Amino acid sequence: MDIAGTKSILKILDPQAIRLWRDAVGDLHLELRTEEGETVHHERVRPLRAFPLTAPDTYITFFSERNDYLGVLESLDDVDERTEELLRDEMERRYFLPQIIQIHYLRIHAGIISWRVETDRGPRRFDVRDRDDIRFIPPRRMVIKDVDGNRFEIQDYMELDDRSLTLLEQLL
Repeated sequence: MDIAGTKSILKILDPQAIRLWRDAVGDLHLELRTEEGETVHHERVRPLRAFPLTAPDTYITFFSERNDYLGVLESLDDVDERTEELLRDEMERRYFLPQIIQIHYLRIHAGIISWRVETDRGPRRFDVRDRDDIRFIPPRRMVIKDVDGNRFEIQDYMELDDRSLTLLEQLL
């Protein structure tokens, strides 16, 4: 019960009581040890970050294959090594976020912002509908969402080369 006398719907998972693994086809499975000592198995679970941009390793929420809420893992700090590895791998796949390391071309025309960039995953070309799809995150981080919903990140725009920074100044 919480302080208001109602049952809390937030279920914090004990990091020592969970275990993840992948089956032969690559689906993620979650095994939970209850307070009573029973083990509950969930197939094809989906872990989701509560704060994917600002706190990616905290408050990871698990959902069943039927989209039932299973609980929240507050941090990756105390999970076993294999579970942490699987969670990081799953988060990398789910929250694919190429890092922009150089801007070759940036043009604003008729409200569309066209980009040609070099990322840590190779060269990319994409369009952004408007400035609202470019999020500035203090101190100097940017997350850009293109017209197809793909996201790109600049960790620190002041670390870009001079030409890239000059092109980027159109948006700052």
